[in-house]
Order: sequence, then C-alpha cells, then structure tokens
Amino acid sequence: MPHIEVEILAPFAAKFMEGSSLTPAERAEVLRIAQGFACKDSAAAAGVSPETIRARRKRIYRKLDVAGSGYLIAALLTHSLDMLANGGRLERAASPAAPQPGASAVSGAAS
Repeated sequence: MPHIEVEILAPFAAKFMEGSSLTPAERAEVLRIAQGFACKDSAAAAGVSPETIRARRKRIYRKLDVAGSGYLIAALLTHSLDMLANGGRLERAASPAAPQPGASAVSGAAS
C-alpha cells in the first residue's frame, strides 16, 4: 500500500479541518487515518487503547459528517485537489533531513 508522508499531508489536512470542532487529538487521528494507520497501530502511536481510538474515530466521522475512513480520505483528497486546481499553494515546513535523490513523496508508487 502506498504511504503518504505526513509532512506532505499535514498542510492539506489542516486546511481541510479548518473551522471544524475537532480537538487536537482528533486532528492528529485524522492524519493517522489518512496515512493508513489501523486502530491498533494508531493507539500505539498515540499512547492510548484501541477502544479509545475507535471512539475517537466515531466522533471524527460524526463531526465531519462522513460515513467512515474511506469517505474521510476521499473528502480530504477532493479538498486538496480542488485547492491545487484553483491555484492554492501551501508552504511545507522545512524537513530536518534533505530528500534523498530519486526519493518520491509517495513511497510504493510505480514510476
């Protein structure tokens, strides 16, 4: 499965969630959902139980009015592509490590 690096995803997700009532923990969970984290893996990353993550995800879906993770990702990608199509620009934070030659922003993608 292709993995989108969080440095690329974060600015789009921030714009997508702008004006929402999501808590900081819920915003972090949206990023992990978009990166493809399973509940168990997300729980380990957040230092909470998988049940907490499941409850958090239900609140996120309700607050953003989406039916599940697939719809959330689709809405995030649609919003991001609309922004880019309309000339929107996002500044990426400088990465501490320089990108490796030939490295792709989306790993696992076919060239």
